[in-house]
Amino acid sequence: MKTYKILTLAIMSIGLVSCQQTLFEDLSNVSVSVSESENVKYDGNIITVKKGEAVNFNLAGSPDFITFYSGELGHQYIYREAVEGNIDDIKSVKLKFNVWAQYGANKETGENSTRGQMEIFFATQNPDGTPVFPGLSRNFEEDSLLVETMYGTSWQEFIPVADMPNVPGDIYNKFTGSNTKFSSRDFEKDLTEYLGKKFTLAFAFNREGKQGVPSTSVEGETILQSTWHFEDMHLETTWKNGNVTKVYADAFGFTPINMKNKTVFEDHKDNEFQMPADKEYGSVKANVEGYWNFTNISAGKIDISGCAANGIWKYSWLVSDYIDFSAKGQPDQGVKIKDINLPVTSYEHTYDKVGTYKATFVMSNENFDEAQQKLVEFVINVVESL
Repeated sequence: MKTYKILTLAIMSIGLVSCQQTLFEDLSNVSVSVSESENVKYDGNIITVKKGEAVNFNLAGSPDFITFYSGELGHQYIYREAVEGNIDDIKSVKLKFNVWAQYGANKETGENSTRGQMEIFFATQNPDGTPVFPGLSRNFEEDSLLVETMYGTSWQEFIPVADMPNVPGDIYNKFTGSNTKFSSRDFEKDLTEYLGKKFTLAFAFNREGKQGVPSTSVEGETILQSTWHFEDMHLETTWKNGNVTKVYADAFGFTPINMKNKTVFEDHKDNEFQMPADKEYGSVKANVEGYWNFTNISAGKIDISGCAANGIWKYSWLVSDYIDFSAKGQPDQGVKIKDINLPVTSYEHTYDKVGTYKATFVMSNENFDEAQQKLVEFVINVVESL
């Protein structure tokens, strides 16, 4: 037999509709069956189907709404509300991102403002389980001193500086074509060993406080300070059930620490209306020299602009919260296949990967007084051949 689950939810009456009145038929006569064929076999609630062959579900009854969860990655009913999983169910977790630098090359001398300008650190736990990084206090003097004093003592190098981009590129040509000089790098760091531990990421832009690289073309001038771009930054988690989920950098709780926020820079005068209201910890939505741009952080993109030629080079940190490795990102989604304006009697779905899935039909009726829901579940075994 197929698996059926019926839930009835009380809803507050609206207006003068009697609570005794039923405005819809119940779901007792609603059912789902499967059309068999040479490549689709159906036994109770178990369906065996050849990979790439459509399964035709026959829908009987008249529910107002039907939503279908195929059981495939991103479409599982049990995760329809879940944004977190269980750490014990994780097989591995990796941090992935691309980073590249733009502007700031002196073609005459070969010097540039990219090399050594961006450092990436991390901190985890002490042997007694306490976090190495205690978190930000939101007292700027304390927080700015904390991140600086942790250098050389508590911050650990996440990406060696020598492996970071060492020359600027441009948006059309991120790579220089040389094996020793590069502007764009893809990184993939395995963080599985830190599951269950407090883990913090930190980025330092011009930590050493450098103040310009001379431009020999014009005596006394300095070249531009490079702008940095982080793209597609996300956690990729592989679960023990084989699922793979992606969580982008907007879930990391990044906080800028704008180290020079009290300095009045000439190049900020033209960006007065783009400056953050909170100059100590704020981010921007346009390119403002020395401030972190979070406009597209939900897609894993973070930027920080340097300064123009002869400008005072900027200095800033970016620090995460304790990163939640059990995060799953967005809840799984079903496919709406029927509503009150869309009558259907059948639905087809094709599975392209061999494996076992739990497919779920969510059928419901609603009125002012109550809502009724019925689940019909199938185990789908997808095989190479029958």
